[in-house]
Amino acid sequence: MRKLTLLVALFFATTLAFSQTPLTQAVDFTATDVNGEEFNLFEILDGGQYVCIDFWYIN
Repeated sequence: MRKLTLLVALFFATTLAFSQTPLTQAVDFTATDVNGEEFNLFEILDGGQYVCIDFWYIN
């Protein structure tokens, strides 16, 4: 019975977990890094570069 319960729980956990947004287009924004340099998302994308956005912050 434990294995069946675990299997059902894993099934629901994997099928109902949505980690990505349903948005299909990126929203333009400008961000400043720790060195004071500003970056604009659409300017980077227009330059043909890939963008990986990490919103991790440590105080």
